[in-house]
Amino acid sequence: MSDANPPEFMRFVPPDAQALSQAIAAHSERHAELLRGDDALAQVDASADLAGLLTQARQQAQALAVLAPHQAQAEALSAHEPAAWFWTAQATALQYLGRRDEAEPVFARAVAVARAGAWSRIEAMALHHWGRSLVEQDRVHEARERFTQALALREALGEASQASSRRALEMLALRA
Repeated sequence: MSDANPPEFMRFVPPDAQALSQAIAAHSERHAELLRGDDALAQVDASADLAGLLTQARQQAQALAVLAPHQAQAEALSAHEPAAWFWTAQATALQYLGRRDEAEPVFARAVAVARAGAWSRIEAMALHHWGRSLVEQDRVHEARERFTQALALREALGEASQASSRRALEMLALRA
């Protein structure tokens, strides 16, 4: 499973392509507007949001291009939640481009930043996406650990996304 295109059963599929396209357009406008200002935290936040949407639309290269100019800002602002979202967006885009070796330390950074800030929701998301990346590398034991951690956080938060982590664990159990 090491090809550049991840297995479709592991990838999130947006339910409404038109709504996704509209969201990308709106976030692109917001991002461009914020770039004209000097609020670094807002720029990191908007970049992460736009990159996440672009990745959902299978535009990972564009997502990385949006994020690249803001890496130093995200690093400097690691005490703020948007930095955790930023690193998760970057890691996921790298993963879906097949650059999993580069994604690995970025996923670790996203989880570390989220844990340091006690932002369980983004920690769970980063862990879940990291688990997907590990599955694509046939690192099933490590993937199971990440999905299990993500599920525990999602259950504690009462999030609907816990169903996604459960499905991932069920799929791994079928592979065993």
